[in-house]
Amino acid sequence: MNRKVSKTILLSIICIIAIAVALGYYFFNKGPADVKNSDAIKMEAPLLYVQFSSDSTQAIKKYSGKVIEVFGEVNAISTNQQNEKIILLKTNVGGASVNCTMEEYPGNIKLNDLVTIKGICSGIGQGDVDLGIPGDVYLTRCFIIKK
Repeated sequence: MNRKVSKTILLSIICIIAIAVALGYYFFNKGPADVKNSDAIKMEAPLLYVQFSSDSTQAIKKYSGKVIEVFGEVNAISTNQQNEKIILLKTNVGGASVNCTMEEYPGNIKLNDLVTIKGICSGIGQGDVDLGIPGDVYLTRCFIIKK
């Protein structure tokens, strides 16, 4: 009886290891999501910002890690330390923006242009309450959908 139990335990451990290896292999080879061609939650930049600033916990549950298609007016264009273009979309809060890190940048975007950008929402930054600096809502791996 002891031998039968130990064989069952050994077989169970081998099965668990095989499943773990198979899952690891699957997720390793899955690759990143195809943001450009995936379905997205559509909304205007000021509304997205309001949702995060009024109830960030609920907004994080609803939008974080999801593909968002956001429409808005270009407030600024810059380049980060990784040499990626950043487009800031205006919100109704002074100093606050929807911060879009571009995967591809067409180069024909100017200040005050109306654009539609699709990217993965990563939440809202903290800002600095003492200095009166609001946090931005961040989208990564962004693409221009419409100009």
